[in-house]
Amino acid sequence: MSLLPAKGPADLRVENVRLDFAGNRALIAVTIAFSAGVPVAVTGPSGSGKSALCFVLAGAVEPTQGSVLFEGRPISPVTREEIGLILQVHGLVSGLTAIENVALPLQARRVQPRDVRDWSVRALALVGLADHGERLVDELSGGERQRVGIARALAGDPRIVIADEPTAELDPDNRENVLSLLLERASRRGIVIVASDDPAVVARFPRVVELEAGRVRAIGPSQG
Repeated sequence: MSLLPAKGPADLRVENVRLDFAGNRALIAVTIAFSAGVPVAVTGPSGSGKSALCFVLAGAVEPTQGSVLFEGRPISPVTREEIGLILQVHGLVSGLTAIENVALPLQARRVQPRDVRDWSVRALALVGLADHGERLVDELSGGERQRVGIARALAGDPRIVIADEPTAELDPDNRENVLSLLLERASRRGIVIVASDDPAVVARFPRVVELEAGRVRAIGPSQG
């Protein structure tokens, strides 16, 4: 289900990216191209650089070296409006309702006020929380808060969705729903990148990037 009119296909590349963080090399000489319509799972053991790559791809962290290019141009504030980032830790604002949390990035994008609530309600419905919009996020379970975070990332119908362990706190039914949502977005010529160390999640993706100690170990089709 699309919340906004269809947009053109997108492409995203990282070229020779290095990221130094807290005195360590989180990413080392990483070069990967992501194509619209081909969902990608990024996998590897804890500390392999999955989360670091997600933040760099989303433009949330500047690489120490190398480039991140969206449609051939460096990531910019305008570009970031085309990217939905799903965090491993949901990052919701305490004291606000579910719908207020989902609305925050829409308001930052200067979406028309009459549309903000409608898009937020529809995004919550996508993740099975249509009747939770007016509840404070502090009152929700961990899995429900995670789903609010997913709804927030999807509400603006971004052309690129980057998700860091989006299903870690979800039960099997909600995990399947979220994976189906993400894969459906890729089928509409979007870019979907999901970091996960869960073999059952990784097996759902046709293309897999394996990281090890901050380096790309392998890129290829899923073995699932």
